[in-house]
Order: sequence, then structure tokens, then C-alpha cells
Amino acid sequence: MPLKIEINNIAKSPVEKSLIKIAAIKALEKSEYDYLIKKNIFVSFALVGEEEMKKINKKYREKNRATDILSFCEYEEVDLLKNITKKDLFLGELVLCYDYIKRECADEKDLRKELARIIAHGVLHLLCYEHSKKMFDIQNAVADSG
Repeated sequence: MPLKIEINNIAKSPVEKSLIKIAAIKALEKSEYDYLIKKNIFVSFALVGEEEMKKINKKYREKNRATDILSFCEYEEVDLLKNITKKDLFLGELVLCYDYIKRECADEKDLRKELARIIAHGVLHLLCYEHSKKMFDIQNAVADSG
């Protein structure tokens, strides 16, 4: 399951590309979606500041505040995803707000772990996961795996 990521770091955030890619790969692997194994997966990331995140959140979710991550799925249902026959699969775009995450993170030492957890959360949404114990267990396992 090769993963190609595109990162548009609009906010010049210090998030390392390797952290993003590793967290995304681990989330894909732990998702138990076997149909992804033979696919070339593509995900786009935008790293934005809090003001930009607030605007995006207001426009698409009608919430007038910043947030940690927003997921824009290419496929709205898992059955649609499963039935894709082409080898290349674009899952969607994740918009990440590093400044928000850093501010909300209680301990600077845990910031990398929190970033991995949030990236995994976004990737799982791209795979049509809804908030559930299974989703939270997967994202926490990704964060705990270092």
C-alpha cells in the first residue's frame, strides 16, 4: 500500500513530512481495510494557521472557531471506496492546524504523539470511519507506536 502525500504548508508549520507520512501509513495499516493493499494511495495535506482554519471551519461546518483537523473525503461511503477498481486512489484532503494543536497540547513532550493521533484521526475519516471506539482505539494505537 504505497502512500504518496502532498503537503501545502501555507502556515510554515514545523510539522515534519516524515511524521505526517508515518502516522498516515500506520492509520491505513491499522484500518483493516484489506482492499487498500494493492492500491497506490494519495492524500493531500494543507497546514494552515488558526485564522484560516476558523474560516474553513465556518464555511464547511458552520462553526466559527478553529479546530485541529478537518477532513475532506473524496468518497462519502465505504462501499464506494471498496468498489474502486483503478490502482490509484485519492482519498481526499486533510487540513491541519499546528498552532491550535500545540496550544491545546498539555505537554510539549507529547506534541509529536498528539500530532500523530490527530493525523491518524483525519486519515480514518477519509476512510469513512465515524467517531467510535474502534476509530479512537486505532488513532491512539498510532500515537502510542511512536
